Amino acid sequence: MSFSSEIKKELCDVKNLTTEQSAAMMYGILFASRFEGGRPVLQTENLELMHAAVELLRAVFPGVHSEIVRLVKNSGSLYTLKIKSCYEQIEKQFGNFSSISVKAVNGGDEESGSFLRGVFVSCGSVTDPNKEYHLELVLPENERSSALLGFITEHGMAFKETRRAKRTVIYAKESELIEDFLTYIGAANHSLEIMQVKIVKDFRNRVNRSVNCESANLDKTVAASNKSVEDIEFIFSTMGADWLSPELQETARLRMENPEMSLSELCGLFAEPISRSGLNHRLKKLSKLAEELKNSG
Repeated sequence: MSFSSEIKKELCDVKNLTTEQSAAMMYGILFASRFEGGRPVLQTENLELMHAAVELLRAVFPGVHSEIVRLVKNSGSLYTLKIKSCYEQIEKQFGNFSSISVKAVNGGDEESGSFLRGVFVSCGSVTDPNKEYHLELVLPENERSSALLGFITEHGMAFKETRRAKRTVIYAKESELIEDFLTYIGAANHSLEIMQVKIVKDFRNRVNRSVNCESANLDKTVAASNKSVEDIEFIFSTMGADWLSPELQETARLRMENPEMSLSELCGLFAEPISRSGLNHRLKKLSKLAEELKNSG
């Protein structure tokens, strides 16, 4: 089961919703449905969504009669919920769906969250956070998209919109925004899952950056050490060790004997204490002497 399907399964459990939340979620499902003859028609391959819609419809509009038509396809079954009678009850409470009815969704967070819950289970999807952060809502008809985007924005979530194959897509790509939306519509468990994935990703990124930085520093240390050893070998083969001052002789000998050590580690081997900058100065002096010998030859 996909990450998105798991979320919808959680949200389609409607047993513990209040009467107001049930009505708001039913309104969201119908708002996100396609319309035939001015009436919403819910069509889905998700049997759990169909069961939730029927349960909500019976709870909110017990006098309304509906029909479920099942169409068997190669990819599975397509279920269609059609309102057969007493649609006037729905129209009286929900209006004509041309905009989001304040009568159906009074503005409170519980009802607003339930409305968006219905919209999401009907036309939403979320990508597995291990791959990328992406949540989108695609209404089957574009006429209601601007109202939906405005509603989400009014509730503090800065979703965006784009066009794809003549459809308006309302989407979010920021992990925090997706977490807020899922928590708002009642999918807190999956919101926490995204947070956990993000924590693991951030930790891995920090570890990788640290490893890369250490590796780069090690490469620089090795390269500098190799250059110093080459310069010292050239001086010894050309002029001999006695040509150098006692301090440079000691420095050259210790560098030759410990090419893998960093400057800080090498400082600890000297008979007389020496700072890292002091050691670096001596090594640069050895390199300069080697360069002058090469140029003079």
